[in-house]
Parts: sequence; C-alpha cells; structure tokens
Amino acid sequence: MLYGFALIPIFLISLTISLLISRHRTLHLLDLPVARSAHNVPTPRGGGLAIVTSVLLFMIFLVCMGTLSIKMFAVLLCAIPVAVTGFVDDLKGLPVNIRLPVHLASAFAALWLLGPVPEPFFSGWLLIPVFFQSLLLMLALVWLLNLYNFMDGIDSLAAVQTLFVSGAAGLMLFNQQTDLAWVCVGLFVSCLGFLFLNWPPARLFMGDVGSTFIGFFLGLIALISHYQGTLSVWVWVLLMGSFIADTTFTLVRRAISGHRVTEAHNLHAYQHLARRSGSHTKVMLLYTAINVVWLLPMSWLAVLYPQNGVYLSIMGVVPLMAVAALLGAGRPDSPNPG
Repeated sequence: MLYGFALIPIFLISLTISLLISRHRTLHLLDLPVARSAHNVPTPRGGGLAIVTSVLLFMIFLVCMGTLSIKMFAVLLCAIPVAVTGFVDDLKGLPVNIRLPVHLASAFAALWLLGPVPEPFFSGWLLIPVFFQSLLLMLALVWLLNLYNFMDGIDSLAAVQTLFVSGAAGLMLFNQQTDLAWVCVGLFVSCLGFLFLNWPPARLFMGDVGSTFIGFFLGLIALISHYQGTLSVWVWVLLMGSFIADTTFTLVRRAISGHRVTEAHNLHAYQHLARRSGSHTKVMLLYTAINVVWLLPMSWLAVLYPQNGVYLSIMGVVPLMAVAALLGAGRPDSPNPG
C-alpha cells in the first residue's frame, strides 16, 4: 500500500516538471520544424527530464525501503550519464564523438557491475566466448538507446511504447522479482505524467534526454532480469519488437543503399504511415495494437518456454520487418503521379 501512495507524488512530479518545461519556451529547448520534421509549430523538447527525475526519485525511495539493492541501484544509475548527455544535446547539440564514448562507457560500467555473463546467455542457441558476449551486450545497450531515439519522431509513440513495455514487464516480474517490478512501475507512472503533455498534438517532446535514457534504462532492466533468471532477454526483444523491427530494417536498407546510418532522415515505417494517414494518433494506436495483439502473447510464451525464446523472437519480429518493408521503410516516398 505504501508503494502505491508513493507513486502519486512521482506522477505529480513528472507532470509538474513537464508543465514547467512546456511553458519555459527558451530557444535552446525549442524544437523548430525542418523539412523532415513531423510537426509544424515550434515545440519545446527536453520533457524526458521529467521522466528521468521521477524515476530516479522513485528508485531512491525503493532503496530506502530496502526493496531495491544498492548493487542493482548502481547498475540502473549507469543510465544517468546517458540522460545528462542527452539533455546537453537537447540544449546545444553534441557531436557523436562525444556522445558515443559516454554511451559505451555507461554500458561497460553496467556490465562490469553486473559481473560475469551467465552461461549459456543465448538459451544454448549460440555459444560464443564470454568476452564477445560482453562486447555484444555492450553494443546492444547502445543500440537500444539509439533505437528509442530514432523512434521518437511523432507525438506519443515512444511514450506509449514505454508504457506498454514497462507495464507488461512489470506484471510478468511481480511474481518473480519484486524489486525490478517496482522499477518498471516507477517508469510507467513517470512516463504517464509526461504523456499528458506529449499526447497529440504534443505540447512537449521528450527529446534525447528522454528517448536515450528510456532505451538504455529498459536495456539495463532486461539484462538484470536475465542475469537473475527471471525474464530472458528474448522476452524483452519481443516486448520491444515493433521498435526493433522498424528501426533495424530501416537502417539496414539504408546502409545497403549506400546511405550513412548516422544521417538524419524520416524514412521509418511509422513516419511513412504518419504522412499517409495524416494522424500521429492513428499510428500510435496501430503500434499499440500490434504490441498487445501480436507481441504480448509471443512474449508470454517466451516466459512459459524460455528455452524457445530465440525462435519465438524470430517468429515475432521478422514478420514485422516484412511489414516495414512493404510500407517502404528506408526508402523515400514515391512521388505523386502527374
């Protein structure tokens, strides 16, 4: 009961910070529309600061209550440098040669704190040396934060995705690992407070401080749950499958076409859909429906049959990549005839 009451101020803190940022329309935090933008009016960004602050305060509360261990708290704190870098990037822009080392160092620190990679990490499906497993996981964490950043291109999509992933994972964890379950609930409530300002038409964007933090933070929770044997990484791959499919296919197609993967664009499947439908809300609801109808049952099967997690992930994500291909992900819009 005490934890439930503690969530009320966490929600209010997130909502209040979001409101303050949305009204403080400083030029440094104002997202001005450009050719590839999905919005038409200048909109404040950096609202993810509300999520970061609220989650951090709730984790401190969990530590004080003895629910979250100091070690797990330290691992999750590795997402804070990512958030700080993202906020500075929102304010004045940071080159990739500054951001990337911070991201890699944060991932390295988290893996170092977690300790040796459990064997077999990939459900016995792929056996590789421990060093390369650690390297792969470090790169996966960095990929996740970029993935969320790429998918934060229209109103509410990234925020609602976070609600789905944290909510579903929290429910799955409650009977097994209460500490991480409450962390997921804290992220859910913090994101809900922000969503009030991010709902279409958005009055506030989460910015890099929010998108990179959330992607990295979810990756850390996923690793902790896998290390401790409660939810395998494949459950998390399925929960984030719609984002993974869209981003991965888009960037692979662009790379094959000779484009730089670091070059900004608006060619993800969700961006094509937003332009065709003229509605951010419809796209967000479509992705949510895919999450609930397709990916949630698959992820639950991965919980029941962890030994089949790899195969279930392939079955869940690859069809979504095929849909992204059909929608033209990674390709420019076809010109209108005539």
